[in-house]
Amino acid sequence: MVRGMDDGSWSRAYMAASGLSFSHSPRKQSPEQHIAEGADLSLERMLKLARHRDSGVREALARRHDCAFGVLVTLAHDGRSAVRSAVASHPSAGATVLELLAGDRDPFVVKAVVRNAAVPQSLLTQLTRHRRPEVRHLVEHTITERHSATPPGAPPAWMTDRASHADDTSAPNPASPWHMRVPRALPPRPVPGRGSRQAAEQPAASMRFAPGT
Repeated sequence: MVRGMDDGSWSRAYMAASGLSFSHSPRKQSPEQHIAEGADLSLERMLKLARHRDSGVREALARRHDCAFGVLVTLAHDGRSAVRSAVASHPSAGATVLELLAGDRDPFVVKAVVRNAAVPQSLLTQLTRHRRPEVRHLVEHTITERHSATPPGAPPAWMTDRASHADDTSAPNPASPWHMRVPRALPPRPVPGRGSRQAAEQPAASMRFAPGT
């Protein structure tokens, strides 16, 4: 043991040198962070919280679904990568902000851009030439998923095809199997008998001897 250091001081120094945290209690949220996560924030209040010294407040603000676009632009230049990653994940960040964050020095921010469902396909194509291999791998995986996945909430292709044929009132296509379905309304069958035969022939007879014909 080094002279002048008690057991507690030596333990804290060893854990700090090892990169371990010796804090057993979780970090408490500030009142401003609760406000940033709350509802009904005015634009003026958002702009003020965007300049707060606590990065947790700024990150919470960037994760709000109703965060104003101007505030997102401000937070896209934040000094903390966690705040910039929150902006890169926002669905309303916009192509200009995402293009800015795609050139970020932190790979986690760039990966957040790639995972954003609103990222343009042209920007994904540019990121296939990123200098980091893990980013390029994520981009290729994302492009493959976009080409093969069904859009969220969309019905399967066979249901869409069937609905389009069911609503079509035009002449059936002989090349389609849907023209073989049974008609909705069938003509009544004639009843065997003399009376029914006369009733069936009466309209023809009336038309044959109608005046003026």
